[in-house]
Amino acid sequence: MNVGVWATPQGARLQQAVRANQTASDMFDDCLARFMGINRTDARCMDIIERHGRVTAGQLASDSGLTTGAVTVVIDRLEAIRYVVRERDPADRRKVWIKITQLAGDLSDRLFSHFQLIGPAMLARFTPDQLAAIIEFLEVGSQINRELSFLLEQHVERGTLSAETRMINARAFQRDAGVKMKAIVAAMENGRKLED
Repeated sequence: MNVGVWATPQGARLQQAVRANQTASDMFDDCLARFMGINRTDARCMDIIERHGRVTAGQLASDSGLTTGAVTVVIDRLEAIRYVVRERDPADRRKVWIKITQLAGDLSDRLFSHFQLIGPAMLARFTPDQLAAIIEFLEVGSQINRELSFLLEQHVERGTLSAETRMINARAFQRDAGVKMKAIVAAMENGRKLED
């Protein structure tokens, strides 16, 4: 893989487009969370639940990167405002599913209905092969961001830290991330699918 690709005009444009897209998504997510009366963590968890249809608390913790204790607090908050509901699995009474409520689903339908109009227009601009490449780019990017998030979390120290301590932690993360990214690059170059 040519690391200098980011120095090309197309690579630089791609990098800027990805960053601009992330910023725009963050802006919308912030506004959406405020509209819903929840925080960003709650909104992220609702998105995970909605994408899966239903999840266990353990699955939600794993997918969100939160501890099981933090997820319990999120679920309690969302249940109190009627955005999620806990339901026991009829086949296994020990298992509890977390599902989006009708209220949250109706709000989501209204807040994202514009994609029914703009989505087909956006998709029509690309060939099937181009769409496949975009999907793969997004899937790989998502996997890399998840991996880096889990890795960076191992270098987070709570409390007030000096700039020197943060730099030491940043160097340690850089070293560990380099090892992880080399493994991911090797997998991609060998045509292997990245593991979730």
